Amino acid sequence: MEGLDRRTFLAGLTGGLVGAGLAAPMRVLTASAIQAGKVSAARGCGLEIAAPFVVSDPALGLSTELLLTAANFPGSQGFRDAQYGTEYEVMLYDAAGREVSLDGSRKQVISAMRPTIIDMDQVLDGKPFWGSARLKLTPRGENASHSSDLFSAGFVRWHSAHNFDNVHAHPIAPDDQRGRFFYSMPFPALDEYHCALALFNPNDDESAGVVRVVDRLGRTVGERRYRLGPRQSTLYSLSDMKPAASPGEALAPAAPDAALRAGGVVAVINDSEAISYGYTFIKGRAGGSFSVEHPLHFQDVAVKPARPSPFGPAGNFTADALLFTPMLFAGCRIGGVALESRVHLSASQWLEEALWLMPFAAGARGNIDWKSDDDPQVLQRVRPAELVDQGVVRLGPFQSCVIDAARLPLPAGYSGGFGVATVPRTSHSLLKIEVRAKEWGRVCFTHFRPGGASHKRYQLVTGRGGLASDYIVSGCQVRGSAADRRYDCVLAVMNIGLGDNLTGAPRIQLFSDHGLVGEKLLGDFPELACRHYLLSELFPELQTEPDHPLTARLVEDTAPMIMSALHLDYERRDIAMDHGSDRHSTYLDYDC
Repeated sequence: MEGLDRRTFLAGLTGGLVGAGLAAPMRVLTASAIQAGKVSAARGCGLEIAAPFVVSDPALGLSTELLLTAANFPGSQGFRDAQYGTEYEVMLYDAAGREVSLDGSRKQVISAMRPTIIDMDQVLDGKPFWGSARLKLTPRGENASHSSDLFSAGFVRWHSAHNFDNVHAHPIAPDDQRGRFFYSMPFPALDEYHCALALFNPNDDESAGVVRVVDRLGRTVGERRYRLGPRQSTLYSLSDMKPAASPGEALAPAAPDAALRAGGVVAVINDSEAISYGYTFIKGRAGGSFSVEHPLHFQDVAVKPARPSPFGPAGNFTADALLFTPMLFAGCRIGGVALESRVHLSASQWLEEALWLMPFAAGARGNIDWKSDDDPQVLQRVRPAELVDQGVVRLGPFQSCVIDAARLPLPAGYSGGFGVATVPRTSHSLLKIEVRAKEWGRVCFTHFRPGGASHKRYQLVTGRGGLASDYIVSGCQVRGSAADRRYDCVLAVMNIGLGDNLTGAPRIQLFSDHGLVGEKLLGDFPELACRHYLLSELFPELQTEPDHPLTARLVEDTAPMIMSALHLDYERRDIAMDHGSDRHSTYLDYDC
């Protein structure tokens, strides 16, 4: 199909959310650019995050690390003042809920933007373990309040001889957020993948309810009651909903129910006041992939009847939310690796009986290269096709679908961003992006990012330093030469503005455990422009050590922008993603 310019695309949208070059040389900085001194003893209040699966299993060859980012500081340049940092308190529990003594590893105070790894194998002295962890975050520094962003405060990373993956720790809801929730996410086709669910109750009281798996059309295939005492963890195979006694049993491929061969949704529905948190493990039946993603809670509220159409009288899609991922690939080769993407869209049970989604693709210049309601062959793009209505996707409660970039009418070797306008609003975590390294046969998953009014809300935070965008990803590395590359990272950057005509000029900052080590401007980004950069090409002199990953920060003064990372491990021939997060994304939602 012929592409659209932004103005034509904008004319087809209505709703409250609408209408509201060459890189410069690298500037190399050293640790001396950061003010010397110790982190202040002044403390804010503590918030908590959960790591629902921590494992150290020599027999399985699987280990866990915690990557702590310490991204709390005031303004745009507060990281330069050594008084600012984050105190982390790690509380580890075995599957039965018994706390494990960590002695000197329980508390760490880390200076702002100095990414630090805790190797759980070393903490546990190599002893076999599986369970979960809670981490309490307390900002340090003058006038410190509470953690600015819980989604990027800490990451859980898993390693084996052949695989690695990472996902952020899960924010634990404040005490006043209790009651019945729908905690769900889509999972891919079980004839391609084996999936397992790890579930953790970090609360002081019991969490109980139902774990349910449904097919693409939302029909229940299996369910099982769960009951977790305080700090307890459990594991399930989604293929047959059987509880697993160990990580090895949970990750062992099982024959799936025929109804789930095309994929579906897993939902945890609690009937206790206390809610649990989990990760879904996605393991390739062929090729050896290993990836991890998380569901999201939606509170049980009164649901309105489905509207008959998402289009207004003038034929405009009446968008209530915009959601994005900068990770759309259709055979694009980056860093010598051919990349392909699939999009997984799903709905919870929230607000209205139907969620309408209008998907579109945007390229490097910001033009719309595909839009579902302008595509006469849209029924061939979405699986199952029954979920297409009036040229867009219509999802009932817990329904889901897949869009394969290879099926879209995009140029060969395409790379860009993927957006979804929705009616009513929904969450970015219900929409997943899958990226495959074609030659390696490895796959990774992450989820979308919020745009529109959600992103603009971050700018309401006092003390943000006037930045429109302040995004970070972590775990980045560059190792080896161009002729013998061992590790690299793709930074995916997108201007998600729409209707305000704001051109972004983002700059990338790199931080090691010694502080700021590099900075670079990326040039102008018009609205909806999405581009991809190899870290080794942005910073040709950069080399890292395996236990010393970097945090990348994107800052922009006027335009709303996002950044995600695709990690490339050439030695293990494996990939992993970090969706990135604004440094104040939870500041207004989670307070002490």
